[in-house]
Amino acid sequence: MPTGFGWEFKTQYQKCYWENGEYREREYRDTLYEKVNDRIARITFNRPDKRNAFNDRQFEDFSAALHQANDDPEVRVVILRGAGTCFGAGHDLSSPEKEESPPVHPGINPTLVDYYGFERRRCTKFEDITDYPKITIAQVHGKCIGASQIVASCCDLIITAEDAQFGIRGFGSQHHGITDWPVWPMWSYKAYSGRVLPEMSGEEAAALGFVNKAVPIDKLEQEVMKWAEALSQLPIDAVAITKEWINGTLDITGTGATQKGHFLAHLALQYVHFRPDEVNLYKAKKDKGLKGFLEDRAKTATTEATK
Repeated sequence: MPTGFGWEFKTQYQKCYWENGEYREREYRDTLYEKVNDRIARITFNRPDKRNAFNDRQFEDFSAALHQANDDPEVRVVILRGAGTCFGAGHDLSSPEKEESPPVHPGINPTLVDYYGFERRRCTKFEDITDYPKITIAQVHGKCIGASQIVASCCDLIITAEDAQFGIRGFGSQHHGITDWPVWPMWSYKAYSGRVLPEMSGEEAAALGFVNKAVPIDKLEQEVMKWAEALSQLPIDAVAITKEWINGTLDITGTGATQKGHFLAHLALQYVHFRPDEVNLYKAKKDKGLKGFLEDRAKTATTEATK
């Protein structure tokens, strides 16, 4: 964003992923950008027919939108939301060819080094949301699953509908990667060990401290705007410096290592030996296709979020 010292004020120590997203003359499609008013911008994940599952184009549009909001000297708060029935269903498991959003297409036949590059770039995208210099609010409704939950958890605030559904199926109730930190060490045993189902409702997420507030779905947008309006009154430079100060402190305590551990764990999962009765995404998808994998997973999946 413009400052007295030049065009860009960088609070990060290296170039962010979203700074590569060119927004000038861009035709947004899979993610939309708009200004609600002078101080508030809104980013909408716009693949409702795919439940806003992330593919490369959605990430690219998302990055450009973050870049545009950052460069606008008036914008102080950025709201993230999903179009249609939900906030987001994680990654697009259909593995479009020539895309690196996981899981990558089996026809690419990637090596371990290739996977390392995929994972490092992917996790950097999430880390850079956390380090974004302006205030971010996730407005969550419907399902907020997998990578979509990670995006929401990397925001400064999460306001959710009471009947929203959070979860990362396959990993229990644990929030993954950078998202371990908002609940560590408080509530850890209650949130992780004290439950069986891998999903939780928005109401329960609020009670456990995973989100800031849960409200009825018909009051969600009004509540988010109330918070955004209040936060948009804060001094923009003070917010950027304070976020860098807090995030730098968290990095010293281990958030950077958590991010690295996240993508290294994904590498291990892609090469781990699965037993015959366990569902292996990459093998099942290669042998039976995506529908075959989903059918196998459904045999051991829970049917609904915790009430």
